[in-house]
Amino acid sequence: MTSAISLAFDRSPLARDRFMSRLLRPLPVTRRAELREDVLVAARQNWEARTRSEYRGVMIVRHFHGLLVDLNAPTDVQELALLMMLQEQQHAALCMQAAVELGADGTLSFHLDELQLARHGRPDEELLRMLCGTYATGEVVALALIRHAIRVLPPSPFRDILRGIARDEVLHARIGPALLQQAREDDEGWLPYPGDDVIRRMVRESMEHMLTRDVVEAEEEALFQDVEAAAQLRSVGIPPSTAFKKAYERAVREDVARGLARVGIVL
Repeated sequence: MTSAISLAFDRSPLARDRFMSRLLRPLPVTRRAELREDVLVAARQNWEARTRSEYRGVMIVRHFHGLLVDLNAPTDVQELALLMMLQEQQHAALCMQAAVELGADGTLSFHLDELQLARHGRPDEELLRMLCGTYATGEVVALALIRHAIRVLPPSPFRDILRGIARDEVLHARIGPALLQQAREDDEGWLPYPGDDVIRRMVRESMEHMLTRDVVEAEEEALFQDVEAAAQLRSVGIPPSTAFKKAYERAVREDVARGLARVGIVL
């Protein structure tokens, strides 16, 4: 069995059907300006990386929904998870459209383990790990970063893509703290609460892991030292690297704790 697969992010003829098209999120036409070749490559790779992240998000939410089903979570919670999965699918399509406008061929290679999430342990324990790591930490940071990018980028169709994604990401950033709050306040609820100390440990482990990550490619960071290249990168939705890294660290250290404090959990 192959360890990697290539996925095409394309659209079928159904997308041109009058009825079907009304149900699909329209893809933007970005109409990019002419870019230097090195800038074009870096920008294309950045948007492809965003596509990859968003599509992994589809698989993650699919796993999340499966755990909710196993635990017989309330139907509204399951419905929100399905909405999040659709949104991640739409975000991947939007990001790939931006990459295609920058010369991508619309395909990405994935290792199978990126898309096939295995179960580990009891469903309630695994769900708590997801709420603490993926949602109360990772998605909170993701929302902070996309908001940072929107603030620092000039108006463009590429920034418009980020604005559309940001509107959805509010739900993704709130669901973790909100479900932890429900479990904490309802001793007889569907999700057993292990206590604040366990939650704090899980969140801190996730924060520590995130702080070890390289969030900007070295080639992209070097291009931002060139005035012309920096302006071109910003014009196609790529925020300056140094400020982006600072925003990332600030979000991990501050936004995560702030989000949990709102629901009564102090790190």
